[in-house]
Amino acid sequence: MTAGTTVVIGAAQGIGAEMARNLAAAPWTRRLVLADARGEAVKQVAETLCAEGFDVFAEQLDITDADAVSAFVAGTADAERVALVAGAFAAAAALDVQRAEFLRLLEVNLLGVYFVAQEYARHMVARGSGSIIAVASIAARLPRMRQAAYCASKAGMRQALRVLGMEVAARGVRVNTISPGVTDTPMMRALAKDHPSVDHLAAGSAESLRSPILDGRVGTPADVANVATFLLSPESNHIVLQDVVVDGGELLGI
Repeated sequence: MTAGTTVVIGAAQGIGAEMARNLAAAPWTRRLVLADARGEAVKQVAETLCAEGFDVFAEQLDITDADAVSAFVAGTADAERVALVAGAFAAAAALDVQRAEFLRLLEVNLLGVYFVAQEYARHMVARGSGSIIAVASIAARLPRMRQAAYCASKAGMRQALRVLGMEVAARGVRVNTISPGVTDTPMMRALAKDHPSVDHLAAGSAESLRSPILDGRVGTPADVANVATFLLSPESNHIVLQDVVVDGGELLGI
C-alpha cells in the first residue's frame, strides 16, 4: 500500500481523537477523514489538525444509519486504512437490563461496526489491498459486573470481524482488533464518577471481581493509539486476525 486515504470513525474524543493525531502525521497518510456521531466535536478535532498543516476532513456519521454509512463509505472508497473506534456503553445489573438498551449496544458495537467494516472490505478486496482495525475491549474476553450487554456486543464484534478477516485475508485485506482495558477517557471518567478518580481503578475491586492492573496504572488514549498506528502501518503487514490486548496486564495474558 502506498500513501493514501486513512479513515477514523469515532474520532471526536478519547482514543479516536488520539488516533487521529497519530495517523495524520503518519508518512503513509495522504488524506485523513474523520467521522463521529458528534459532528461538531469531530470537526473541531479536524480543524486543530488542519491548523497544524495536515489534510483532514470531518463529517457527522451515525454508524447505525445504513444509508448514511453507504454514502460515507462511497465517498471514501479509496481508503487504504480504516480505524473503527465508535462505540456505546451502558451498565445495568444482569437481572435489570432492558431489552431496548441491550439492543442499542448490539446495534452500535456489533452491527454498526461490522457493516462499516464489511463495506470498506468490499472496496479493498476489489483493489487487492487494505487494512481495517476496530477497538474491541477486554470485556469481550472477561465478564464484567453490570455489563452483560456491553460484553456481549464487544465479543460479538470481535468474532464477527475475525470471520470477515479470515475470508478476505487471501485477497490482500488485513483485519485486526485492539482490546483496551481501563483507559483514561472522557467516557471512563464519567463511568468512574463513584470512585475518587479513574486512577483508583488500577487497584482492582474484590466487590466487582475486577483484577488489579499489574503495571499499576490505567491506560491512556496514546497507549491504544500507538498500537493502532502500528497495526495500520506497512510494518505490520504479516499481522492478520489478531486481537491486541492493551491492558497493563489485567487479563494476566489470558
